[in-house]
Formats: sequence, structure tokens, C-alpha cells
Amino acid sequence: MKTKKSISLSNSLLNELALINKKMNISQFVETALLFYLDDLKKQARIQRDMEIIKSNQERFNREAEENLEFQAVL
Repeated sequence: MKTKKSISLSNSLLNELALINKKMNISQFVETALLFYLDDLKKQARIQRDMEIIKSNQERFNREAEENLEFQAVL
């Protein structure tokens, strides 16, 4: 289901859209752009969470890496 909403866009933006976007209407274009933007925001949030997990475990990761290097040196 779609809901009508009113947004204001600058004339310069509309002119650029008209030059680039010949086949898709503005509503379709804005919806597609917002979907891509929201996907990007979600991806950035996942990356941030992953970085926080890595940072919170970095001492353990470094210790394990050092142990592995010591074991390889023995061989």
C-alpha cells in the first residue's frame, strides 16, 4: 500500500532529475533513492556494531594471535 506525502524539492534538483531520469517518474525515483539510502544506513549500523565487538575483544584476539605465532615459531 502506498501513502501520498508531500515533499518540497529545489528547482535545481528537479532540473537535474529531469536530465538524468527520463523513464522513471519522480515518485519512483525518490522511493528507490530512499530505499538505497536506508539500506546504506543499516549497513553502516552493522559495521559499527561489528567494530564495537572487535574493539571489545581486541585484547583477547591479540593474545590468541601472539600464541599462534609462538606455536608456529616452535615448529
